[in-house]
Amino acid sequence: MALFLTRDELAEISGRKQRGKVAEWLTANGYRFEIAADGWPRVLRAAVDAKLMPTSVKRTMQRKEPDFTAYGTSTKAA
Repeated sequence: MALFLTRDELAEISGRKQRGKVAEWLTANGYRFEIAADGWPRVLRAAVDAKLMPTSVKRTMQRKEPDFTAYGTSTKAA
């Protein structure tokens, strides 16, 4: 799987086919992107997944610290 959305995927998500219109749509809808040398927006696939993922799923995916209480030691590094 590619790191960035393809042009077809950008057209599908935005409903636009021209690079300038795709960039306008991305901006209006709060997507972060960079413009590549060819003038097309580059959007990370992970950014789209994160934006479209339900909040409840995002919460369960957060990294948590291990519970060391069973060892009777502090969780902080010395």
